[in-house]
Amino acid sequence: MSSDHEENVSVYVRATYSLDGRTCAWCREMVPYSGRGRPAVYCSKACRNRAWEVRSAERRLQRDIAAGVLRTEPVRELIRETVTETRTVTVRPKPPAPPKPAKPSPEPGVPTSARAWIALLEALGEQLRDGELGRQHWHHARLYNALVEAVVDLGDAYPGGLDYLRNEVTRRRS
Repeated sequence: MSSDHEENVSVYVRATYSLDGRTCAWCREMVPYSGRGRPAVYCSKACRNRAWEVRSAERRLQRDIAAGVLRTEPVRELIRETVTETRTVTVRPKPPAPPKPAKPSPEPGVPTSARAWIALLEALGEQLRDGELGRQHWHHARLYNALVEAVVDLGDAYPGGLDYLRNEVTRRRS
């Protein structure tokens, strides 16, 4: 083709642009646009409220600084540290002692029933409160040790030990 004559070619291109959506001004999620009205700036009322809170807080901050109500120097803080240490101690009971050979007969004056022991311990308590034994402090440490050993023996003899026994007694009193 030779170019002896002038060609008049016109090309008409029409491009249309339409807004399909935009990102939320607060959370950056896509907000769709229906094509009618003003496009939404926020995806939800919650985002709109959060943005307003930030804008109004900034205005209040600038107003307070200008009025001299708000100090701009660093804040000094007093910090109290409370450390709580919890220790758990597990006490394993001693292995049961081999059974003692049965005595042919109890010693004279030693109680053989629970009721007799309770009466004897109540009598000991009475003597400690009101009698001469309460004033003889030099015997108190040995009495205490003997009573503690008796309580430990009671715990060894009771199924579940002293903790279980204490819970049982507390439950029965309630």
